[in-house]
Amino acid sequence: MEKLEGIERLTFEKATVDPFIGTFGIRSIFNFLWAVGGWITTVVLTLNGTVPLVAGIGLSVVFIQACYMPMHESVHHTPSGGRKTFAWIDRFIGETTGLVLCESFRGHVTTHLLHHTHANGERDPDVLNSAGNPGQIFGRVIAGAILYPLIPFIQLFPPLAKGIPSAIRERFAERDRIRGPEVAKASRWIAIVHVTVLIAGTVTGFGISVWLLWYIPAWIGRFWLSLVFGWLPHHPHKETGRYRDTRIFTFIGSTFLIRGHDYHLLHHLFPRVPHYKLRLLWKSLGKHLDAQGARIEGRAEAQIS
Repeated sequence: MEKLEGIERLTFEKATVDPFIGTFGIRSIFNFLWAVGGWITTVVLTLNGTVPLVAGIGLSVVFIQACYMPMHESVHHTPSGGRKTFAWIDRFIGETTGLVLCESFRGHVTTHLLHHTHANGERDPDVLNSAGNPGQIFGRVIAGAILYPLIPFIQLFPPLAKGIPSAIRERFAERDRIRGPEVAKASRWIAIVHVTVLIAGTVTGFGISVWLLWYIPAWIGRFWLSLVFGWLPHHPHKETGRYRDTRIFTFIGSTFLIRGHDYHLLHHLFPRVPHYKLRLLWKSLGKHLDAQGARIEGRAEAQIS
């Protein structure tokens, strides 16, 4: 296929993508229901002894990390299909799943859109978390899990921050600079809510629920999410440009494992396309993307050639 330029390229892409957007996101809503419902069910069955604690922790990780996809889709208004009348569905799903994931949905909307606008650039908030290697990402997640409950106390008593290693303080300061004051404010308030739940749960005898079936699984899930949605699609986080700031990278089982974001480049190009339609869209746009010089790797590269 020949490389298209200008209006011809935009017209072709719009005509190809339009059938994939704008429908009511029944599947996104279902993904929200089974993820949150599965986690709640796991907590109940673990507490009443039906499910062993170790299995309950593992299942909690699976269901909690699954909450990210409906939250992410809500940023792009795919549950509502972009209809203003149903925008409350996006907000409800986003706020609920954000609460489970120890994340401010309002803050995530801003940072995720910044990521789309400045992918791999100096103003990309995701680079601080996802660039490097899996070991480095693991270290950042551990630091985040430890420091997150301290945020409200550091805000109240700033001298406490002196106990944090200077390198971590500088990294957090850089993160806040990139994200902006509104995100920092939103994140602070949601952290207060989370810490309140942790403290209240602990003192009222629900320590297992709040720590072993929620907080720790949430951060284990966040590590996994950082790998498959942050690191893998953008590695090595060096290129910028419409067709190069992320990639198509497929392998056996990748669509199931990463829930369609093995075609992550398509998401950056057309963010209103639901994740479960990206693979189908790839079949229509694969040769076009190859002609445009897109990053196509793994099994997808072999399929193109």
